[in-house]
Amino acid sequence: MTAIEAIGGSRPLETEEFARRAHAQAMNPNRNSVKEVFDRAASVEEAAPVLGLFNDIPWYQFRENEAHAWAKAGFSWIVNDGEHRQREGWYGGEQNAAQGRVGLLQVQRLHREAFSSHGDVFQLGARATMKPYGTTYEEAERFFRCVNFPTPGQATPDDRGGYPVRTGDRVYCFTPDSLRGAETDTQGWIQFETAEYIIDTSMRDRILDLMASQGRNRACGFVGPFDAILREGELPEVEDAVSDLFKAAAQRGLHMGRVVGSGSMEDPKDIEDAMVRAIEAGARLICAHPFTSDLPLRGALSVTEPFFRAAERCGF
Repeated sequence: MTAIEAIGGSRPLETEEFARRAHAQAMNPNRNSVKEVFDRAASVEEAAPVLGLFNDIPWYQFRENEAHAWAKAGFSWIVNDGEHRQREGWYGGEQNAAQGRVGLLQVQRLHREAFSSHGDVFQLGARATMKPYGTTYEEAERFFRCVNFPTPGQATPDDRGGYPVRTGDRVYCFTPDSLRGAETDTQGWIQFETAEYIIDTSMRDRILDLMASQGRNRACGFVGPFDAILREGELPEVEDAVSDLFKAAAQRGLHMGRVVGSGSMEDPKDIEDAMVRAIEAGARLICAHPFTSDLPLRGALSVTEPFFRAAERCGF
């Protein structure tokens, strides 16, 4: 499958693809569109890469036509940033539903101290939740207990609490089996952004094994090397360690991603080359570096560019 096939066969997306996505969401509001793409591939190597973006727009200023534009342009997943934006970035049911209707996977990132909230955001419609800044194995283990419904009779105080899940026909699931059966596509995403998770290969491999034990495509990883450098200083081994991380994850059937680009890498060709390197290393969740709030400016600059070139050619 190619990257264009993964988003419906064309870019920009056509109306028929939006209709298909809206129908799929109405039939199953618990679907995870990115997991569906990965589930169709026999391995990480065969899976098409999908493009994502971090969303810093406050929930009360978000508009559905923005989500429509993101999807039409070819984005597949959006991280609603409740870590650095805090409550402004914690999206509610209506906002998540709007993203889901246009086929965007809603990934809710929360602050590093959050635990039980990771399971709660699934009740608000998010289909994936992201934990930043881990340094210990125990943190990752606790995170996955919080995002999963427990096996009856084997619950711990950290396991996700019971709350009815609604299906597409608005029927509530009230039994343990129906709850677990309705939510087979939720995901826990762990950020690898500390030296403990990126460079310490013993710790890294324990975390990856834990992620793999969650089930096929139920856990993903996302690299934030900027935080590792911010904590530890300039570490020349970080880039090689990230490539090794992608390879180790792929061997376990785990999909990983990273931001590609930065304030020091604005040339589209440089960004494209960096994305090629990430994909060839095994990354499948590719993230553009601007935030969603940057897109109106970038669009406005693109629209005004012909005018100023024309004025200059006419001597003005």
